[in-house]
Amino acid sequence: MSGDAERRLGRIRAVAFGVLAVSGVLLLFGPLLAKAWIWLVEPRDPDWWGASGQWVGGIGTIAAVVVALWIAIRDGRLAQADRRERDLRERQEQAAKVTAWIEYAAGQGYMVVSNANAEAVNHVVVSFDLVHNLPMTGSTLHRGPDIEDDEYLYAILPPGKWRMPIREEWRRPDMTPGVMLAFTDSRNGHWLRLTDGRLIPKDQNVVTRRKIRFPQRISVPESY
Repeated sequence: MSGDAERRLGRIRAVAFGVLAVSGVLLLFGPLLAKAWIWLVEPRDPDWWGASGQWVGGIGTIAAVVVALWIAIRDGRLAQADRRERDLRERQEQAAKVTAWIEYAAGQGYMVVSNANAEAVNHVVVSFDLVHNLPMTGSTLHRGPDIEDDEYLYAILPPGKWRMPIREEWRRPDMTPGVMLAFTDSRNGHWLRLTDGRLIPKDQNVVTRRKIRFPQRISVPESY
């Protein structure tokens, strides 16, 4: 069958289905529609028209109130979503200013953390990290509830640049050194910055997340 014949057959089928659909509606609802039409066109006295106008006005008022409430609820939800998005954006902007990297000076390696915000960050854990290659495929070290010798725990890390020495035995020629950084910002947002720089939001601070038990060695930051 050619394309034109198929299109004609399709149109015939559509018309047939339309006729059947209209016929079915008329069969099912025809008597009700007829009664409604007769009720609408039969003569009415003035009192009936006045009462019907009042009913129509009342229904319109109720509809207006419902529409106004719907608009208010919708606008409230949009405003709340905007506030949440703005707050998340502000927290991300603050967290993005907390960075970490490896530096070497006079043969000594350091983990350097920069807090470029005007506020301090809290519950900070700076961890030496090793990855297999570049691009970085993830940490080879897994941390538990104890602050280890290649980690530094700070209750507060003020604005500024800070450094932590790396022990020589931690260096591996077959791996790439880096820094993992966990912290809580001044808005109580919790973050983890991976060795490759990715910033990941967390539901809990690092102390709770790792179940760090105290007393632990809390370091004093060295300004850099």
